[in-house]
Parts: sequence; structure tokens; C-alpha cells
Amino acid sequence: MDYKYINLEYLDLMSDGDLDMKKVMIDMLLEEIPVEIKKLSQMHQTGDWNQLKEVSHKLKSTLAFIGNPTMTSSNERVEEIAKTVTGLDELPALINTLMETYPHTLEELRSVSTVMATA
Repeated sequence: MDYKYINLEYLDLMSDGDLDMKKVMIDMLLEEIPVEIKKLSQMHQTGDWNQLKEVSHKLKSTLAFIGNPTMTSSNERVEEIAKTVTGLDELPALINTLMETYPHTLEELRSVSTVMATA
């Protein structure tokens, strides 16, 4: 099946064909992504650049598994801005991109999870 928002090649590689492991990882992504994206938004709102950098850094490895280049590049830029505290005016658009994109990735991940559960 072709997906618009996810590319699970890296996840497939890391799970090494183990469908149970892949399902566990997808379930973890479904739980973690909304929490971490919400934290990014909160840290931006409070201006806690150090925490924003930490959350963004943690999210980097999570996003690698879903294979969404838009989310990955937006998050990398958020981390860079939080690290250097320069380009702060870019943050609202970057975080907005993440906030708008992640529900679509979750929807596609859920469909993969559902297919796996019925297989």
C-alpha cells in the first residue's frame, strides 16, 4: 500500500522482519508522537529553549521511524533554532507544520497497525 505521510523502510529495517517487533514499535510511535509534539508546542509557548532543544532531539529518533521528510526537516530546524536561539521567528511555522502533519502520520500508522492485527 502506498502512503502519503509515512515511509516505513527504516522501521522495517530496524525490526528485521519481526512483525511483533514492528507492531510494538508502531504502537510506541502512536503513543509518543502526540505527546512529544505537544511538548514542543508548550516549550515554544513558554520560551524554554533548552527544553525545546531536548524534546526536539528526542523526537528526531522517533521521526526517523515514520519516514516523513517534512516532519523530519521541520524538527531538525526546530532543534537548531533552540540550540542557537537564533531564528526564533521561524518556530511558529515549523511547529505548525509538525502539528498539522502528525495527525495524518498517525492515521496512516493506525491503518498499518490494523492491517497487521488482522494478518
